[in-house]
Amino acid sequence: MKLTKKTYQRFNDPATLLLVSSFPLQGEEIAKRNAVSRYSKLLLEHFPDQQQVVVLCEQVADQNNQPYLLKKNILVIPSYTVNSLKLFAQLNQQFKRFSQLKNILLQFEFSLFGKEVITFLLPFFFIWQRLLGKKIYTMLHQVVLDLSTLSGQVALPASSIKTLFFNGVMRLFYSILGLANQQLLVHDQFLADKLRFLVPQRKLAVIPHGINGYQGFKQAQRDNFKKNLGCKASDKLVLAYGYHSWYKGTDWLIKNFLRLKKSGQLAKNTKLLLAGDVAPTQKNQPHLQDFYQNLSNLIKNNNQDIIHTGFVAEKDVAKIFAIADLVVFPYLARMSSSGALALALQYRKPFISSKFFAENLLTDKLQELAHKNQIDINLLQFNLTYASFAKTFLSNWQDSSLTKKMAVFGSQVSKAHDWQEIANQYVSLISQTQEQTISTIKAQKVYFWQKLAYSQAST
Repeated sequence: MKLTKKTYQRFNDPATLLLVSSFPLQGEEIAKRNAVSRYSKLLLEHFPDQQQVVVLCEQVADQNNQPYLLKKNILVIPSYTVNSLKLFAQLNQQFKRFSQLKNILLQFEFSLFGKEVITFLLPFFFIWQRLLGKKIYTMLHQVVLDLSTLSGQVALPASSIKTLFFNGVMRLFYSILGLANQQLLVHDQFLADKLRFLVPQRKLAVIPHGINGYQGFKQAQRDNFKKNLGCKASDKLVLAYGYHSWYKGTDWLIKNFLRLKKSGQLAKNTKLLLAGDVAPTQKNQPHLQDFYQNLSNLIKNNNQDIIHTGFVAEKDVAKIFAIADLVVFPYLARMSSSGALALALQYRKPFISSKFFAENLLTDKLQELAHKNQIDINLLQFNLTYASFAKTFLSNWQDSSLTKKMAVFGSQVSKAHDWQEIANQYVSLISQTQEQTISTIKAQKVYFWQKLAYSQAST
């Protein structure tokens, strides 16, 4: 469908929301480039039909970068070049094109817009937009204050002057971003707590990661899914889902799973299912080339015990979780919420995790739900040692009682974090902030005229 000038004019309205985010091109697989692209599309699909949105996303070389309507109320415009200083001029050009729009929502993750220089300049660009009268809201998909915990991910020594310097830079980055924003949004309370000394508490808000509805399959279907992956119907599968990264502990899990199986404590038909591929935003990082090469070799050399799917298309996600007997989150560090956890809950799967990752579950509501379902979250966690991993794994492996409890738990959390509810939280938050701003302006005007009247009466 060819877009007309009237289409653009229709969206140039003060009530329209401007979203700056990675986003699928027309007809493109939803998570082909990164997880934020998938997140933003699922979010907007659940926005109310009366809420107009203009999406400014990245342009991709040699791809269809034509603007398109996702729905009647959502206009998507591939607009900017990733990792180029032109990005700021390209965004500003679109901001001028839609000059009546007042609210800008930014979906932010490191490396999403470019490398270090581009990333550090972003807050200053949005401060400028705020000075021009725009209201900025940013969802932080990652919060990183201590780079020593990500030494293998960012190629910095765990203890060095250089790491301390960049830790200071990170704090400065979040502080400046706080100045630019009406509200900084995160998915978890513990991420908000990290920012409370850098950003005023009133500017922080928590909106959980959205969760889709459950999709079940019959046993015959699950057997067929296994067969398509080269497995037998009798095989038991341990799932690690998502893009492969150092901080997600992909290689750590492989090594410790293989060690556990070699010990003879797991049946021969137990296999590790790696569902995912190299993280798109990290695959070209020079310092990670060795990591990915070693990971690839590790998988190839143990293909009798490891099933590696590569990238999982959205239509196949439910099938992958349907055949999983246990999901493992072996994160070596914690800097973001987890879309994979949302999927494990959506498909009502039992899971275990490293203690770093378990911070995802340390909210009052999740703790309360776990307690009601007689689930001890502490028993689902392991330290990053083989002994701790083996103990936690074996204690929860093929535990039918846990499987039933986790199914109920996942169902309850999914209902509370339904994408429709999450979309409504976004719309409500932005509308509420608008109303507060209008009330403040009215109060200031009243105060001005009262003060003027008082001064005239006194003369």
